[in-house]
Amino acid sequence: MIHISTCQFQYDKKSVLDIDSLHIKEGEHIFLHGKSGSAKSTFLNLLCGILEPTHGDIEVFGTKLSSLSLSQKDKFRADNFGVIFQQFNLLPYLSVEENILLACGFTKSKKISKEEIKILLDALELSVDCKTAAMKLSVGQQQRVAVARALINRPKIILADEPTSALDSDAKERFMKLLFTQASACGATLVFVSHDKSLASHFDTVYDFSTLNRAFV
Repeated sequence: MIHISTCQFQYDKKSVLDIDSLHIKEGEHIFLHGKSGSAKSTFLNLLCGILEPTHGDIEVFGTKLSSLSLSQKDKFRADNFGVIFQQFNLLPYLSVEENILLACGFTKSKKISKEEIKILLDALELSVDCKTAAMKLSVGQQQRVAVARALINRPKIILADEPTSALDSDAKERFMKLLFTQASACGATLVFVSHDKSLASHFDTVYDFSTLNRAFV
């Protein structure tokens, strides 16, 4: 499903990521743990085509991301990926509904109804008026809106970047349960990065990203 070979990325001529090879199977749940600064977020951005490798290839569903134009990458990302950002990246003045529908902006193949949004928010145990501005939500509520945005297109691949970093232990466990339930409902592959090793027990496959990334010292 995802094939990575001799993937390198440089920033200001300094190598920040160097992965010899990595293969992720369809439906697999992958946990990558590593310290801050080990280029975990950079890796996720490369996986979904936001960044392009300096050297090497990333292939998703048989498509080399480097072969796509910027607009083609946007559409490919919208059709196949759901991304949960560490800082949520909600637009504060937009409503819950408007933030979720942002995920549909680059794809015309999926039409989302208000009822589908409500069903997903109920599944995520978020009871909030869809017309409420994102800036009026608590951190936990914002997190679940960010998850809903990532899941609304029923993505084939979910990328999660430190999504539990702002949660206490009880909220963290509830969130992980909800995330896995929804990932299974989509039949999605999950790639989850975090510095929190305690989350490893939830996953099929666990990698120490500090070891996987040969550029990390």
